[in-house]
Amino acid sequence: MLDYFAKRNFSIEQIPDLSGKIAIITGSSTGIGKVCALEMARKGCTVILACRNQEKTKTVVEEIKAETGNQNVDFIQLDLLKLDSVTKFAQEFKSRYTHLHILLNNAGVMMSPFALSEDGIESQFATNHVAHYYLTMLLLPVLEGSTPSRIVNVSSMAHNIHFKKLNLETISDPKKYNRTIHYAKSKTCNILFTRELTKRLEAKGSNVFVNANHPGIVASDLSRHIVGINSLGSYLYNKLLCISAEDGALTQLYLATSPDVENEKIKGKYYVPFANVQLPKGVASQDDTPLELWNFTENLLKEKVNGYEGAPI
Repeated sequence: MLDYFAKRNFSIEQIPDLSGKIAIITGSSTGIGKVCALEMARKGCTVILACRNQEKTKTVVEEIKAETGNQNVDFIQLDLLKLDSVTKFAQEFKSRYTHLHILLNNAGVMMSPFALSEDGIESQFATNHVAHYYLTMLLLPVLEGSTPSRIVNVSSMAHNIHFKKLNLETISDPKKYNRTIHYAKSKTCNILFTRELTKRLEAKGSNVFVNANHPGIVASDLSRHIVGINSLGSYLYNKLLCISAEDGALTQLYLATSPDVENEKIKGKYYVPFANVQLPKGVASQDDTPLELWNFTENLLKEKVNGYEGAPI
């Protein structure tokens, strides 16, 4: 509940009119992603829900249409544990739409038991960083053709958890796996990616605004993998320690929609509840690590994705 008492610099009511805007939100069939999709649709945005479960997400799409009256709510299937699915998603999106103004990389997993993605990448690193990086690279030309546009990478205060190095070469080694540290590393990568992409876009003179955020400790099913927590513990954790999904969505809604971002040239920053800027810490604040992560991810994608020619920037 500590997040609940943070200074509130943004509210749902401050979301501007988004008519004519097109947004993709990953992981938007539940939790804070669903809140973002609902509230952006309410303001006239065309919203694409990018989720794995087709049946569940189509039900949510109809709910949002019914509640908002906005019929421009769409679903394109996306499984972040399969890079081939990311490729297909981008192809399908570009076959339906010519512009993209907001990419909200919201989906994530937290502290899950060791598992590998379909491509042989540790699941937290694969979902929280690699797939979203790849999705962003595939859609970056569309975002650059739709400026001013925005990318929001949902990170976490967990990047503060202490570790000395990313150790990317052993990130998918089961013998080196620690579910908490690996989660912290994946969330650190969200910030490092934000910083390096911003640097490259600014060098190019591109008017794409990239930022990261910690949504808060939010009541959700993410707590199911916390070590030692059972169903009752998860219930109490969510009730006593967490803010609501509505509050958890505020900071990323601020970065995705507020006129402040363009007016104040907010780029490459890390925000915490509720729309408060904060300096990243630990490895996420290092100067050389953003490029190290970028190069590693590029080489990994060239290895795992047939025909990947590299980032368009």
